Amino acid sequence: MPPVTHEYHLGKNQTFTFGTMIVNKDVKSVTITQETSAEGEVTTRGSDSEQEFVPIRKNTTIEVVALDHACTLHANGSVSISGSSGTYTGTFYVNNIGEPQEIDGVIETTISLRRYVASA
Repeated sequence: MPPVTHEYHLGKNQTFTFGTMIVNKDVKSVTITQETSAEGEVTTRGSDSEQEFVPIRKNTTIEVVALDHACTLHANGSVSISGSSGTYTGTFYVNNIGEPQEIDGVIETTISLRRYVASA
């Protein structure tokens, strides 16, 4: 299955936060990518000799272009994205912090977040 990508440019009634490390006023854009990394076969006798599959493992990453942030590598926190199309929440960790780039006199940093699950 190909990855499904949703790109959000935060408008007037949309918000994004990553704990207290990235707040809405400092976000330029957010890209959420969800891709299936494994599938499970669910073929039954009633499948008319067709194999049927469902995604059983997803990989979710969020890329944020921020004007200011307090992120450190591997820090984790709650992500909240809300707007007219609904709300997305989850726990993520900082996977990568790109080099700050000056674009049109503004310094932007790309921060990659990956889904976080605490070890038992």
